[in-house]
Amino acid sequence: MVDIAGMARSAQSLSASLTQQRTEVISFPVDAEAEASRHSWWASFEARLFDLQTLAQTSPGPAAPQLYELGAWAEEHGAHTLACLAWLEAGRLGHEWAIGSLSASAGRVDGALGRLLRAAAQAFSTDDLQALITAAREALLFGAVVLCAQLSGEARKRAVAAGDAAVTKEARILLSRSRRVLDFDADGERFQENLSELEHSIITGIVEGRTSAQIGEEVHLSARTVEWHLGRLYRRVHVANRQELREVVTEWLRN
Repeated sequence: MVDIAGMARSAQSLSASLTQQRTEVISFPVDAEAEASRHSWWASFEARLFDLQTLAQTSPGPAAPQLYELGAWAEEHGAHTLACLAWLEAGRLGHEWAIGSLSASAGRVDGALGRLLRAAAQAFSTDDLQALITAAREALLFGAVVLCAQLSGEARKRAVAAGDAAVTKEARILLSRSRRVLDFDADGERFQENLSELEHSIITGIVEGRTSAQIGEEVHLSARTVEWHLGRLYRRVHVANRQELREVVTEWLRN
């Protein structure tokens, strides 16, 4: 017996925490006589991991040691990869024992996930900015966009403090890409529906390569006013320029 409803509720809670959106609560009838021991242990692990990831959004201090212990519990059950996932989350929060366990164990995981775990372990173990960027890039390639946003955000903060313009730029690009994935996966269709007719016209003009002055002539606005609206669109879509806006719109059309 697998507690799918419990896993779903935990996953939904994490999703709501990450996207800051309200979601409808999943409700299933529960057999009062059902015991946790009847559920598959991995379902319990997944639900617990989701719950602790949610806790980490507001209380990283208490969450970190619990994530480490969850990883140790999974390791005891022979689930080495799952253990590394829990240690990855604890390591991101700065738990030294989890970082040590992840560094010692990541090499035993194959494929893209293994590359991500090894890159993250390296980033957590050193103050090397490039290691942090590499880990953020591996996270994005693997599809772990939340982790990518967290790693690239930290890299950008450190790079700004260090005055490293090159790393700051690369971190900003990774952060923007991960945020776009989060925003559009969570609410992309509604975002497009909420665009005004003017914003649609401006976006169409940008995609077709027209200048602000040319767009302004079509919508009866000055080039400066078009630029002001563009700035608002950049902030809403988490892009920095016209090229990145074109990339986002291309994704909209492709989907």
